[in-house]
Amino acid sequence: MFVMCEQRAMEAPRTTHLAVAAGISKSHASDILNNKRKPSRALAIHIYRKTGWRHSLIAGLTDAQIDLLETVEPWRSAA
Repeated sequence: MFVMCEQRAMEAPRTTHLAVAAGISKSHASDILNNKRKPSRALAIHIYRKTGWRHSLIAGLTDAQIDLLETVEPWRSAA
């Protein structure tokens, strides 16, 4: 299921929205949003797919590049 963030594409989602949409803990989401922790590339793409927000790690990539990386390195939840 694809859930698009209602905010503008450049605006980061709120912590709770990111945590729920991406299936990660609130503390992990908060650390990512506050640049205390860098997500893996696969998680950054997963976050983009679920929220529409591009972390700086993938901000410079085209949609085609993201599609390719996603096939090579898919997101696998730790749970």
